[in-house]
Parts: sequence; C-alpha cells; structure tokens
Amino acid sequence: MRNISQWFNPESPQEAAQMMRDTKGKGCYLAGGTDLLLENRTDFEFAVDLSATGLNEIARTETGDLFIGSCVTLHDLETSPLTHEFADGAIAFAAAGCGNRPVRSTATVGGNLCNALPSADMVPVLLALDAVVFFTDGESQESVPLSEFFVGPRKTVLDGSLLIGLAISGEYANWKVISRKLTRTVEDISLVQVAVGLEIEGDTILRGSVAMGAVAPTPVRATEAEALLIDLPLADAPVAFASVADLAAATCSPIDDHRATAQYRTDMVEVLTRRLLCEVAGIEDVKKYRGEK
Repeated sequence: MRNISQWFNPESPQEAAQMMRDTKGKGCYLAGGTDLLLENRTDFEFAVDLSATGLNEIARTETGDLFIGSCVTLHDLETSPLTHEFADGAIAFAAAGCGNRPVRSTATVGGNLCNALPSADMVPVLLALDAVVFFTDGESQESVPLSEFFVGPRKTVLDGSLLIGLAISGEYANWKVISRKLTRTVEDISLVQVAVGLEIEGDTILRGSVAMGAVAPTPVRATEAEALLIDLPLADAPVAFASVADLAAATCSPIDDHRATAQYRTDMVEVLTRRLLCEVAGIEDVKKYRGEK
C-alpha cells in the first residue's frame, strides 16, 4: 500500500468502477481494508475509496428479499434487526463469529467475499441461503449465484468489476439455518466450516442445503447430499441425516497444512453436518442410531 500515489473518492458504484477501469496503473478498491492491509502488497498504484458510494445498507424489498450492500460491516450484520429476523438470525450469528469487535467494526461483507479465501467466514451461511451477488463494471450490471462467484483460491469472477452487494430471496426468510466453524482460537482462521438449512412444513422437510468452507479450493455446496433432504419425513430424518453427512464429507477435497490434516477436516465435516442437521430439525443426534458411543 505504500506505493499508492492517487486516492479517489467516488460517490456511486458506477463512478468507482469507471475510475478503476480508466485510471492508468494498478488499483484497488478499499472498504474496510482489514484483509488488504495485512497483505502488505507493493503493486497498487492508486486506491478507490468506497466509503461514499452508498453500499453500506441492509434492506428488505417489497417482495421480502434481503439485500446487503458490499460495504456493510460485519458488526452491522451482527446487530441489524433485519438480519436477526431472517432465517433464524443465521447471518447475524455467522457475522458475530468473525474475528474480534474492532475487526467486525471495520471489515465488510464485500471484502470477506472478494478476498475469496476458501475459509471466508461469511460464505457458507450465504451459500446455504442461495445468495446472489451483483457487480458492475461502470457501464452495466451483472449478477451470478454466489456458488459461481468463486473460481479458485483468492480468485472471483469480478475481473476488475465492483461488487455492489448480495441478495437472498424472501422464500428463505423462514428457513431454519445454522452455521458453525472449528478454529484453534476464537479469533483464528477456521479449520472447517459447515452451514445447513432446512425448510420444514409440519412433519416433513421439504428441502435443505449444506454448504462448507475451508475444505476445498473454494467454498462448496454438497448438492448430492442435499437431494436426500427433499420431501423427507421427519420420522426418517435421523437415519437420512447420517447419509447426508457422509455424502457431504465425500464432497470435500481438503488439504494437509500446519493447522489440520485433510483427514481431520473430512471427519469434522461429517460430524458437524450430522449434528447441525439434528439441531436444526430438533431431533436427537443421529449417532445414537448408528451405534456410536
């Protein structure tokens, strides 16, 4: 960052993207900056400050959709009444587990997504809710499902475009959703993350979702496992959840590193998926149905 010689303060997302496209040299978008400043990069020559672009709002649309601007801080996600009343407050809960209070007061949801780490804290719960992301190159606006946003570690589809925000359909507002991550310390980068969601009507699970982080080159959905949750009677759920958890673990492709082994990460995906599904459905842990002690 010490090589930056120009600082721009656009007043709209379109103006910001236009500046990024038209200014000579290599630039960076700057919101909270908690990830960017830690990288200690020296190749940026100018910065486009997003603080005045109006991307820091959380809103519910007339159709009930939840929209989250890319510059919304994690603290605002944690404390907003709109996130607390949506999908069992799962988004607020996930935000509350990101780093410490000073970090959450500065870091943004857009930065968490655009940094594109496989272990990005907010991604699994947003994936489980089928979030759609919106971005602009200054001339036009596009959108893609969040599941298509990541193309590799620290790589997204943006290619210089600006992330405007993300939206979650109002049909997920009443879903039961929960996420959990395993870390070495409360503020440390996650070793494994799992988020699950269920749409339950009466005694039947209509459909569900299972999303994972830190266990593949990008955050992933366990779509094959999710198929077992469609129109599943709650009476059959204990045994079915065991199969869902096994398939979710088989979806992973984790690595060995100094934080954890690949086998540990795979095993924990199975355990977390099973336990979270039981917790969301309000039934006993299926380990009792598998002869586990």
